[in-house]
Amino acid sequence: MADKTEIITLNNGLRIVAQEKEGAKTCSLGVWVASGSCFETPETAGTSHFIEHMLFRGTKTRSALDIAVETDEMGGVMNAYTAKEMTCFYAHTLSEHMEKALDLICDMIMNPLLSEEDIALEKGVIKEEIAMYEDSPEDLCADVYYENVWKGSMLGSNILGTAKTVDSVTRESLCAHMKKFYVPERTVVSICGKFNKAAAIEICKKHFSGLKNTGFRVNAPPAEYTPGITCVKKDFMQNQLIIGFPGVSLTDSRRHAASLIASILGSASSSRLFQRIREELGLVYSVDCAGVSHLNTGVFTVCMGLGEKSEKQAIEETLKIISDFPNSVTERELAVAKEQTVSGFIMSLESVSSCAARNGRSILLYGKIIPEDEVVNQIRAITLPQLCETARSMLDLSKISFCAAGKVKSKSAYAKLLGIN
Repeated sequence: MADKTEIITLNNGLRIVAQEKEGAKTCSLGVWVASGSCFETPETAGTSHFIEHMLFRGTKTRSALDIAVETDEMGGVMNAYTAKEMTCFYAHTLSEHMEKALDLICDMIMNPLLSEEDIALEKGVIKEEIAMYEDSPEDLCADVYYENVWKGSMLGSNILGTAKTVDSVTRESLCAHMKKFYVPERTVVSICGKFNKAAAIEICKKHFSGLKNTGFRVNAPPAEYTPGITCVKKDFMQNQLIIGFPGVSLTDSRRHAASLIASILGSASSSRLFQRIREELGLVYSVDCAGVSHLNTGVFTVCMGLGEKSEKQAIEETLKIISDFPNSVTERELAVAKEQTVSGFIMSLESVSSCAARNGRSILLYGKIIPEDEVVNQIRAITLPQLCETARSMLDLSKISFCAAGKVKSKSAYAKLLGIN
């Protein structure tokens, strides 16, 4: 039997993606909700993430301990995460535990206790989480970078919120947020592996059929790319730098080309930046490239961790490699990047967790799942001239966005290094 994927839509608009995978002995499932930091306001920043935490604090029929014990009894994994455009609650279990895991997650979403006592406790937990990220060079640099590159847009806001917005959370504010965002048209259930499809559908109907469709569709928030330089002074042992450029959105036809460029420039062990500034010159401990894409915008970033004394040469070498790239990239480099990207994509599809996540995100954000063969064909069809043209349009040195965290120099010093007037 070949893998079979079916999309079932309940009467209220909630979608269930069921992918039965041949040979699987486990099941991965999750509920994806279009509730993330980009849909919040400055006053409600961090609410989506706070709710993610609170749903593990208990339901009307299960205590937090009950949830933990039931999860351990299944012998699987249950967790959640909040991103800029979504919140996800997921589980991975043996197939015989699918119904129990799905019922547990649905109960957490539909019947959260949200007690005042638990809210007060969770405020302390989340403020500790904020402090932890502020002590991480990579996380702090990334958060400050996004805040400034998408200045004025909630897309750039911290997913965790701030200590002030966390302190302002009330039971009423959490309930109001869930009433607005946890609605059928912004919710997708995704299940992949070996499972009883009919039973899964009945569990979803039992928990979600009472929700009303409010017509509140998923729309991308406005976000305009802003170049510039940001510096954050912290007593870190190592500095963290991000050099960024305008990127592409999730629906941009150039997104696969951007991924190949990242691979050739810095995300692979044979990449230009890794080989030059790490292996040959020993200027950095880490260097990586990535295309970060969202619903209607994106950025292309080079991230590096290094010592203060290495910054000047590392930045100069990086800019030289980026500047030379569109005119020097070769057919061989493109072929290697294609093979790496296609291999990574196909291998990920052997994981029921990866497939469940891909299906859930795709239906939530795009309203469709692009067939695997189509994705592979799109990647393999990219030509060297197309790659070069995408690189020229993206890697515009006049549009650099830069962030440094640690024992940093002045803005003017970095501006001189970056060639910004």
